[in-house]
Amino acid sequence: METKSNFTKDEVIDLVTIFDLEPNFNKVIVTLNTEEIDGNLVLSDNVIAERQYVIAKSTTSRFVEVTDEVLLDIEKMMIKEQDPNNPHEYITRVKLTPIDFNGHMFGIIDESVIKAKVKNQ
Repeated sequence: METKSNFTKDEVIDLVTIFDLEPNFNKVIVTLNTEEIDGNLVLSDNVIAERQYVIAKSTTSRFVEVTDEVLLDIEKMMIKEQDPNNPHEYITRVKLTPIDFNGHMFGIIDESVIKAKVKNQ
């Protein structure tokens, strides 16, 4: 069962010591932190924060390092697909491959959707 919570830098540093998955070919595993409005978590499945932490990276990934805080290009990650409940309508969602590790959800993304990394962390 997944737990929804935003990870801090310190929690990510602790997590990567036990994280045993390595993505392949320019893929990166990131946290799935959600937006916070007025200090409260937004628990909607459609609200992913632009800032995430790198949990694991492929050996070919050169731009980011594990534990880096990065800015995702959410707009580039969006896809339009047919609504499974109504074939006459389309929905827009964030495209990523979700994975569960120790009861927390993370996402496998292409490194190309990372638009920047935060320096001086």
